[in-house]
Amino acid sequence: MYQTVLGTFRYSLFAEECEWSEPGVRALVQALRHATRVVYESADAGRVALALQAVRARLPPALTVQRLCGADPALLPAARLPLLADLLSACVRALLPRWPLCRDLLAQLFTLEESFALSHDTLALLCGFLHSETEPATLRALAHLLLRYAKSDAVLAAVLDATRYERGEPEPARRLRRDTWEDYVQLLVSLPERVANRLRTDTPKGFSRENYSHYIFFHIIRAIEYMVESTYHHGDQYNVKLLAHLVSKMVTNYYMSGNSPALLSFVDILAAWADATDHNKFVKRKLIQTLLRNLIRQAIEYLSITLLRRCPINYLNNQQIIYNVIGENYNSNPDWKQILSYKIPFNIRPKDFNDTIIAENLMYYFCTTRNSEHNVSDLIMRLCAAWSDVTRASDLRAQLSLAQLLALAVRYRVTMSLWNNTHWRTHDLKALLFKGMAKHLDMLAPEIRCIGMATVEIILKILSEIEENKAGDLEFDYESMGDTCKEIHKSLKDISMRCLIDHRRLAPDKFVYKPPNIKRLLDNFAYKFMEDENSLIHNTIVTCAVKGPEQTKEIVKTIISVKLDALDGKPEDLDSDDDLVPYDMSNDVHVNVRKQPHYLRDLLELLAEADDAEVFEACLEVAEDLVNKQLRNEDPKLTVDLLDLFVHLDAKYQVEGFDLIKFNTCVAVVCCQPRVGAEHLCKEIHTDVGRYSIATKVFMLDVISEAVNRIADVRAQSEPQPKDEVICEEQAEPPAEEIIRRRLINKTRYFHTMRQHPFAKAKKNQFASVSDYFFYPLLGGFGHKQLTLSHHNLKQDVDSILLLKYLTVIGNVVLASKNCPKCSTYCWEVVRIIMYLRYTPDPKIQMCVMTLLASVVISLPASVLNTEFFDVIVDLGGWLSDSVNKLDLMSFGGPKSELAMFAAQLLRLIKDTCS
Repeated sequence: MYQTVLGTFRYSLFAEECEWSEPGVRALVQALRHATRVVYESADAGRVALALQAVRARLPPALTVQRLCGADPALLPAARLPLLADLLSACVRALLPRWPLCRDLLAQLFTLEESFALSHDTLALLCGFLHSETEPATLRALAHLLLRYAKSDAVLAAVLDATRYERGEPEPARRLRRDTWEDYVQLLVSLPERVANRLRTDTPKGFSRENYSHYIFFHIIRAIEYMVESTYHHGDQYNVKLLAHLVSKMVTNYYMSGNSPALLSFVDILAAWADATDHNKFVKRKLIQTLLRNLIRQAIEYLSITLLRRCPINYLNNQQIIYNVIGENYNSNPDWKQILSYKIPFNIRPKDFNDTIIAENLMYYFCTTRNSEHNVSDLIMRLCAAWSDVTRASDLRAQLSLAQLLALAVRYRVTMSLWNNTHWRTHDLKALLFKGMAKHLDMLAPEIRCIGMATVEIILKILSEIEENKAGDLEFDYESMGDTCKEIHKSLKDISMRCLIDHRRLAPDKFVYKPPNIKRLLDNFAYKFMEDENSLIHNTIVTCAVKGPEQTKEIVKTIISVKLDALDGKPEDLDSDDDLVPYDMSNDVHVNVRKQPHYLRDLLELLAEADDAEVFEACLEVAEDLVNKQLRNEDPKLTVDLLDLFVHLDAKYQVEGFDLIKFNTCVAVVCCQPRVGAEHLCKEIHTDVGRYSIATKVFMLDVISEAVNRIADVRAQSEPQPKDEVICEEQAEPPAEEIIRRRLINKTRYFHTMRQHPFAKAKKNQFASVSDYFFYPLLGGFGHKQLTLSHHNLKQDVDSILLLKYLTVIGNVVLASKNCPKCSTYCWEVVRIIMYLRYTPDPKIQMCVMTLLASVVISLPASVLNTEFFDVIVDLGGWLSDSVNKLDLMSFGGPKSELAMFAAQLLRLIKDTCS
């Protein structure tokens, strides 16, 4: 009956004999209390082990199918869970500091496979101690127990017990179960971050994102398999919404930009199940479709694009896997409809010209939906509108993907009209096509022109199949346009013949259908459980950062030399002829100190009036200190008032270092309350031209830039001063002290200890939590007259000055957001600016645009540049190559030559980073 489940679960049909009676319960209670007392009071390891063994013998054994399906009752009464929790707490407090004492017994106690309530209490207890403990040995023991828990069947028992549908369960109990389940899922999904925050470099390898996601997804796969079997054979019911909540959290937290091996394997297994021909295939498909329907929107967005890319297409069959997986979710869930209709079609990023599987799966699924003709027609018009607006195209592949999807959609719509014998009005479509082709022909790139011509040519040829008055076919000559244009035309022509509901469809060359191998996929998950979970994550950077013995020897010599030089110093001779005794002024108080304000609001009031020069100077002396000490917990309105005061503060009286004090105080205000300060300054920067001077706006931009550097703790690297080279040195006998010093250095023996880990002094980027408040208001303004620049006024260059400073600050914000979670999102926004300004005629602005590109390349890791930003980097690399080729070798100097040389350096940087 349960052969499929048993083959995956490694269970036995026959459970061990266990006492389940009132005397058995009393014996369990006595054993729990006795073990708790022994753990707290005894220091004898043997006695503690015997007490724990007595408890383990009366606790539930390994999970069995009978207990999962409810045939056997629960072996641990719910009323006895507090006693077990007391024992587990005692073990953590008394035994974990002596780790690895009773290691295996403790692991068995913390991984009991019984019920959801027991699993939740165990996980909550471990996470609570992980948060509060400070001893390294205890933290390592807790990490080991948590990893054993994540890999044990206790998680599977919790999932199946929590999702089991209870008939007649009251609404308050159902709501309590849901809330408890959400708390359990939050603890389970966030375990790697919790452990890494406490153990840092000692985090076990099993808590890496890749390994941990394999563990949890494997539990989910086994839970789905068991639900299918029990539903098919016994008609059991489950609350799939709770399981969908766990899947949603796993997908959103471990998506890894679509490159998560565990998620890809999970999607492949879903596709394999949907394509299977087992006796329970319809139950399996229905459960998968219900699971996908109850996902949250972000998880739907991630999973939908992954499903469209991973579900294989069989050109020999009429029914495809993608429909068996998604089912009727397009018609029943508005989130699925919104994402499939309005988001995915316009955000496809193919790997190459022949990567069309997303478009083919998407259009096939559209033709299976309710009111498919209307849905496809609406999609065609929106695709055509986006395709015709070629000026907004981000790159060549994005425009080609729109053209491919448009041609395939028209083929599907024509095929449906022929099948159903319905009329399709194409007048508006043709008008958009001709308008779009005209815009394509106005572009300079031959590839873009080719896309416009080929798209219109192929679509008009397809439309002629349903037109009564057929006109002559439109044909263009692509032979003289280059190999790339011919490849574009071929890809559009090929995809227009891959309508999966048309019997005339043509498969790709050398097509061989390869269904997902379910056995291999499950074996990959099983292999992850066999790896050693106690090994640490090793980083090759560690070995690169360790200095060799010769370098260490030189460092020690230098330290000894400096110490000996310090001993040679002598105090200067005092002037003994001075008979006047100086007046003791140590207790005198300066006049400005008495007039200094002690609170920020007093500072605001005194500076606003500024009737006295001494008061004005006294206020400026303590302004920065008061801001740093008091502003963090003050009202946000005070932050705005301070910025308005200091940004526009004038030097009414002569104060030394006034500009520096004013600048540092403004920066301190923004650093103390980044959200309020940054948004206010950005709002002032984006005001109308004429309200503030260019100098004021440049000052605001400088404040934002410096505040970003301080929050992100970015320090300028000090360059070593070149030493004067002595050409001819006088040969003289060294003094006795110098001879002694040299002998000490040469005769000293060096003993080395274990070096500190290179990441021991690492700290997180504090700018990550407030980066949004700097980047988006600065980049986009607030939707009204954003940074208006009179670029047509060539007599004045003030707008160019402001634009240069503005772009420089944006680049600095991107650099400061390096290693932040949203760094790639910021870089996409910056890339739009680069694409828009790269052909500006002003060399200075072009230089600044190249600097922005350099910020993007430096901020992003090579893996992201080679995947998400590959097309953009290739396009901008061509632009940089053009800039280098325009260098006039006969005349050097000037802005254009500097621009070409900087472009060459940037090309080298891109090549080194991406390779």
